[in-house]
Amino acid sequence: MANIETIAKLAGVSRGTVDRVIHNRGRVKPETLEQVNAAMERLNYQPSTLGRAFYMSRQNNRIGVLISLREPDFQQQVEDGVEDGRAYALQHGMGVLTEYASPDDEEAYLAALDRLLKEKLRGLALRGIQSEALSARLRVLREEGVLVAAYNEDIQPELRDCYVGENARQGGACGAFLLHQSCPPGGRILVVGVDPHHYSNIERIQGFTECLRRLSAGSPVQVVYGQGNHAAACQAVRESLEAFPDITGVFVSGAGLSGAAQAVDDLGLSGKVKMVGYDATEPNIDYLKKGTVQFLLDQAPHAQGCRSVQLLTDAIFQGRGLETDYCDTGIQIRTPYNC
Repeated sequence: MANIETIAKLAGVSRGTVDRVIHNRGRVKPETLEQVNAAMERLNYQPSTLGRAFYMSRQNNRIGVLISLREPDFQQQVEDGVEDGRAYALQHGMGVLTEYASPDDEEAYLAALDRLLKEKLRGLALRGIQSEALSARLRVLREEGVLVAAYNEDIQPELRDCYVGENARQGGACGAFLLHQSCPPGGRILVVGVDPHHYSNIERIQGFTECLRRLSAGSPVQVVYGQGNHAAACQAVRESLEAFPDITGVFVSGAGLSGAAQAVDDLGLSGKVKMVGYDATEPNIDYLKKGTVQFLLDQAPHAQGCRSVQLLTDAIFQGRGLETDYCDTGIQIRTPYNC
């Protein structure tokens, strides 16, 4: 039976060196690491999962999660996923710490991140924001060997190991296809974005406009921004509908769908102006069942929270990098009959 002693003899190293390789602690020369790994593979050595978890628990390995979403219902779904991920991490001898901040308050976001970083994390999951100060912190983390997973809103690829979320461009294209199928030909289409600097929103809007151009080259597209806020989205859509009576469809590419739907409803255009938007939150589902919204694109927030923690856990537990640089959580099309 393979054990540390037989591995050490075959690799021509000490038992202590084998122990360092198995438990990913201390520095081992690359050529020595290769010798030990080759010996373990030849002997078909499989470390005890229970023993490894016990070892990890004694090392105070921690994963930090920064939860930062605009809509409370959506955030709760992410939190539920993180909690399932926490249970998974605990089984592997690791703890999960969480902090909260609004993505629209950079100072509070960075303060929450700094509180997590004081805990000497092995891994970090965060919903990205566009911030030079955030980028600077993440560059330092990368140099220190901390694993970083971005979820929901991506960041520059060089600042993270993995992104967990939907393919935003494909999601936008899906929205265009659904709206094209719903709207009468020849009308104007209104796109309601979050803000011009929201990375995923930019990708969704580009995917939407490219797809709509292929499907209906003559449809003019009007783009406004609602800041992911119910009241701001409502006002922007109301003003657009009053200024352009030829609008026949509205695509909401992020938070703010319930506000946009309220504007359509208030103007007596429910069912006449077709709507497609993001996220299966309670207010959005209410408008879906009412008929104001025709389709919802559910981007799997629970999976975004859970898989972020699970991927980090697996990588830390096994002493390797993350198994992928992109985990596609996909989208599900919601109708009044499957929500």
